[in-house]
Amino acid sequence: MKDRALLKVENLKTYFPVRKNLVEFILSRKMEYVRAVDDVSFNVGVGDILGVVGESGCGKSTLGRTILRLIEPTAGKIYYEGIDVTSLKKKEMRKLRRKMQMIFQDPHGSLNPRRTVADILRQSVRIHRLADGKAEEDAMIKTSLEEVGLRPAEEFWRRYPILLSGGQRQRVGIGRILILQPKLVVADEPISMLDVSVRMGIVELLAHLREKFGISLIYITHDLATARYICDRIAIMYLGKIVEIAPTEDLLKKPLHPYARALIAAAPVPDPRVKMEELPIIGYVPLIPSDVYTSCRFYPRCPYADKGCRELDPQLVEVEPNHYVACCKTK
Repeated sequence: MKDRALLKVENLKTYFPVRKNLVEFILSRKMEYVRAVDDVSFNVGVGDILGVVGESGCGKSTLGRTILRLIEPTAGKIYYEGIDVTSLKKKEMRKLRRKMQMIFQDPHGSLNPRRTVADILRQSVRIHRLADGKAEEDAMIKTSLEEVGLRPAEEFWRRYPILLSGGQRQRVGIGRILILQPKLVVADEPISMLDVSVRMGIVELLAHLREKFGISLIYITHDLATARYICDRIAIMYLGKIVEIAPTEDLLKKPLHPYARALIAAAPVPDPRVKMEELPIIGYVPLIPSDVYTSCRFYPRCPYADKGCRELDPQLVEVEPNHYVACCKTK
């Protein structure tokens, strides 16, 4: 992990209380929590792209939203350029939001259907007071639309989101944050709801923005293929914890955690002649995650698990240069 980090996350936790009826609460006499993010630590350097990969429900999106304080953390620290984000008051946090932005998964639901494309971007300009007048606002909006590939900008100026394709809507969403000139962007599965034919265009746009503007990205995804294409490092999440984090090629060529191996083995190969092998894991994600909070999260499904895995919650350890894994079976 780099010493010079734009973002530094330390022991971050986000817990949600489990709702119980009165009888259950009286019998248990204690509150239970879902540990959506549980003791997560990592750094993101200037201009870096960190991929966060895992199954649905592993805590990827909650992690991204907690970093931006769209969800308040239960514990831990988040540092942005050395500033303790978790200690900022609402007024101070508002000033910082321009530098920390998010691309949402649903490009239609994240845009106001009653506003035109120009008005959507104009709202961001006015909230953050970036322009002195309408002429300057128009110039900024035009530049932003053209930068994300919506050319000519005049063609999209008065369109409503419903008149745009999914890919165009996502480009409008990216243009809305680009106009703020952020330094950190959390991209929460930005291509999962798009047609296959336009997905690569959005991924290439994100890579272009990193190269041109030096934007750092946290790229949340299920897709290891696009993660390999765009990410410098990949973090594998399982039930709220990062179980492995390493440079992209190192992790994909030599995964050390059994769950990381299973994810890579499950990735489809675009060749009908290749026979998919049986996945090297057993069972399913626990229905009641609290059963494994005091042990290795993966032990119920791990083919290598033993009694020690039920009694120990392994922490991330550097087993190779910049390659960290949380597994007591890894030497």
